[in-house]
Amino acid sequence: MASLEKKHRFQSLLQFVLAVGLLIVINVLANARLGGTRLYSALDLTEDGRYTLTDNTIRSLDSLREPIYVRILLDGDLPASYDRLRTRVAETLEDFAGYTDAIEYEFVDPLAGDPEDIRERQEAMLEDGIVPLTDYQQTAGERTTKAIYPYALFYYGNRYRVVPMLETTRPDVPLANQLNQAENLIEYKFMQAITSLTNNRKPIVGFTLGNGELGARATADLVSELRKDYDVGPVYLDSFATIPQQIQVLIVAKPTIPFTDFQAFKLDQYVMNGGKVLWAMDAVAMDFDSLRATGEAYPQTRELGLEDLFFKYGFRLGNQLVLDLVNTPIPIVTTQGQSGPKPTLVPFPYHVLALPDSDHPIVQNIDGVDMRYPTLIEQLEAGPGVRETVLLSSSSNSRRQRLPSPIDLDAQKFSVDLDRFNEENLPLAILLEGKFESPYANRLSRENEAVLRQSGMTYRSESVPTSMIVVSDGDVMANSVNNRGEIGFLGVNPYSKIPYANKAFMLNAIEYLLNPDGVITSRSKQVKLRLLDQNRALAEAGYWRALNLAVPLVALGIFGWLFNYLRRRRYARN
Repeated sequence: MASLEKKHRFQSLLQFVLAVGLLIVINVLANARLGGTRLYSALDLTEDGRYTLTDNTIRSLDSLREPIYVRILLDGDLPASYDRLRTRVAETLEDFAGYTDAIEYEFVDPLAGDPEDIRERQEAMLEDGIVPLTDYQQTAGERTTKAIYPYALFYYGNRYRVVPMLETTRPDVPLANQLNQAENLIEYKFMQAITSLTNNRKPIVGFTLGNGELGARATADLVSELRKDYDVGPVYLDSFATIPQQIQVLIVAKPTIPFTDFQAFKLDQYVMNGGKVLWAMDAVAMDFDSLRATGEAYPQTRELGLEDLFFKYGFRLGNQLVLDLVNTPIPIVTTQGQSGPKPTLVPFPYHVLALPDSDHPIVQNIDGVDMRYPTLIEQLEAGPGVRETVLLSSSSNSRRQRLPSPIDLDAQKFSVDLDRFNEENLPLAILLEGKFESPYANRLSRENEAVLRQSGMTYRSESVPTSMIVVSDGDVMANSVNNRGEIGFLGVNPYSKIPYANKAFMLNAIEYLLNPDGVITSRSKQVKLRLLDQNRALAEAGYWRALNLAVPLVALGIFGWLFNYLRRRRYARN
């Protein structure tokens, strides 16, 4: 009997040792790799796939060979709303670390230490463009403020990049929405920083010049941002027999002088050979300064010599201005004070706040775009291999104004006829992808053919698969320049000082044209914002407190009664 008991004890001990050993082996395998392959995986059960990385992110992480160090300035005593963002950042970096050993990171509190150290640290961060946000907390009889630094710093060798996690947005956007947008874009922003730091060859982006396009000062803010990731330079069409294909994206920014047929032919063959073009066009000659000087203006249709190209590519920029009740304001003198005229900001339906019209990565998670006198983009029947996507459009309260017809500045002081704004989703920016047809197929001149032959090229009547973006406002990429020559930020309205998403839209558009299957695909991630209904929570607080107290007690009582009942029945039979 003793030997049998000893045998059972030995078997139990052996089973325990084997179970512990199995757990250790599983734990080791759950954090191990075989070469570059993980020996573990994870299952994302969330509806919005918040813990699933995009395929491009996984490929990029797998290809990392040199270490990247990340310092996140979100630590210490954070408000609850920012603590959630910190948690999401940590989860994303943990997901990154699951695919590569090259990612190292730490969270730091930029406000830790002596006051003198904090002051010096803050001054150094300001030099890098790290500007704190102020968080206000209201308690009983007291209001406190705290500086928050929602930034991440990426270091790779002797390079580094500052990544702001919160987008600049309108002041009327609630903080909860801003933080939710930040959560949506964490993977995109982090991978964009990693790709930029590890990429030794910058793509080439060219701006056409020579046809009255926006000048260097008007595009200074955009160009400054682009130069972080791309080589940017001017492209004078008359300086090239053909546009070099090394220019991977060509930007035509608000030309005002018509293109010659030879220039249009160069643009066409650039597209036919796979070139990507961003057309930011003012089809109507109009600006606020001329309107303010006279009080009334008659916008004129601008012929640019590209109409045949556009028609063949599948769109037309007509003579129809788009007006919208969702707009940005302008200053108009409405009263006279002792010191002179007093301007007042009034809504101006010709300055349209264009809204994202799809869940496309270019416009996903961006705010409205400030556009001035945009014209309707008429979508025509393009070639069978061309796919059209509307990126920006008007709101559900918009209308069109056919030209010639006047714009009366004084009329803006009075209420508008709301019944006339009965159109919706008028296209203001579109993406075209596929194989385009050349308008020169049946009218190729000998001169143009000779130029191609001298350049070692042959005429193409159909393009290779490529893409282009059309925006019906040239000023969409223009920053403000004041009377003293000071350059403003792109997207910041010079009258209301409210920031809009012009810069984000332009950067996303260029990035997508360069690599539609690259980092930008992670912008499509949409984490749903599930906010608590504060009013309902307060109204039903007593009910839920009682329920949370009563249900566990009732359940425990039922379990106790059932346990005793079954126990009595069992032993009563025995």
